[in-house]
Amino acid sequence: VCLTCCSRESMVRINQICHKNGIKFFTGDVFGYHGYMFADLGDHEFVEEKPKVAKVSTGVEDGPEAKRARLDPAETTMVKKRLQFCQLREALAVQWRGEKATAALRRTAPDYFLLQ
Repeated sequence: VCLTCCSRESMVRINQICHKNGIKFFTGDVFGYHGYMFADLGDHEFVEEKPKVAKVSTGVEDGPEAKRARLDPAETTMVKKRLQFCQLREALAVQWRGEKATAALRRTAPDYFLLQ
């Protein structure tokens, strides 16, 4: 489900229905130069391709070469991953006061608060 130009209450209500039924949910809007986008993919599984780490030769036992792992771009491996997305209601309920919020505040663009 993709929503734009909806009230906050409508977005939260529709997201709750989608999350409960395992339906992917996207919402967003643009206000001039500012905009937002939110995605709730529920319990999302995906595969990521990563380069294989080449083993260090056994002839080198000491020194910086022995400690440095080498990536082999020619060979890759597929890694299955899983992410649990939060609902819009939970994302909007974040508390911005306290010690835990200090690090999050540094990573959050000031535009976020304008859109709130």
